[in-house]
Amino acid sequence: MDMREKQLYGIILTLAVALAGVSGYLVAFTQQSRAQSSVPVITGEQGEGTQLRTIVVAGLGVAAAKPNLAELRLGVATQSLTATEALAKNAESMNKVIEALKAMGIPEKDIETAYFSLYPTYSSDGTLTGYEVNNMLRVSTLSLDKVGQIIDKSVEAGANRVETVYFTFTKDKLEELNTLARQRAVGDARAKAETVASSLGVKIVGVAGAVEETYYYPSYYERAMVVPPAPTPIMPPTEVEVTVSIRVTFMIE
Repeated sequence: MDMREKQLYGIILTLAVALAGVSGYLVAFTQQSRAQSSVPVITGEQGEGTQLRTIVVAGLGVAAAKPNLAELRLGVATQSLTATEALAKNAESMNKVIEALKAMGIPEKDIETAYFSLYPTYSSDGTLTGYEVNNMLRVSTLSLDKVGQIIDKSVEAGANRVETVYFTFTKDKLEELNTLARQRAVGDARAKAETVASSLGVKIVGVAGAVEETYYYPSYYERAMVVPPAPTPIMPPTEVEVTVSIRVTFMIE
C-alpha cells in the first residue's frame, strides 16, 4: 500500500469513528428526549407503566364582608430656603398632628411613619430655590365612622397632605375570608371537573396537583394636598371582596 493509499485509508477510518460517535449521541439524545417528554406514570393500584390521564380546571371562589379596619396616609409637607428650616417647620407641625391623633383616642401603636423625605427644589432654569420635607403617617383605626373626623382634626393640627384612605380587614378577618374563598374555589373546580369528566365518559380518581392565586383589592379613596372642609364625609363601602383562583389537575380513568 503506497503513501497516498495509506492517507486515504486513515481519513476514511477517522470519518467512520466520528460518524459512529455522532450516531450514538443522536440515539442517546433521542432516548433522553423521549424520556423527558413522556407522560408521567401512575404506580400502585393502577399498575406499573399506566399513563397518567388528567383534566385541568380552574375554580373561582369569592368571599365578601364589610371592612372592619381603616388605614389613612396623611402628613405634613413643608418648604423653606434651607434644609434645617424645612425640617424644623415640619417637625413642629407633625408633632401637633400626632398629639391631635392621640387626643382622639388613637393608640400610639396605630400611628407609624409611612415615609419621610427631604430633597432640594429647583426653578425651571435649574436654580436652587430651597428644600422640601415630606413626613407621612400611616394611621389605623377600627372606628370606621370616625375616619372623616380623623382627617379634619389632623388638618386642623397642621396636616396638609391626605394621600389615601383604605378600607380593609384585620389580619384574622382577612384569613377567615381567604379560607372561605379558598373552599369555594375548590368546590367550583370540583364541580367543573365532574361536568367535564361526565361529558367525556371518564371518572375522576384523584388529584395530581393544585395551584392557588389570591386577589385582594381593598377599597380606598385618593386625595393629595388636601385641606378638606369640616366635617369631611367619608362613607365606608358595604363590602370588600377577597377572590381566590385555584387550578386543579384531576386524575381520571
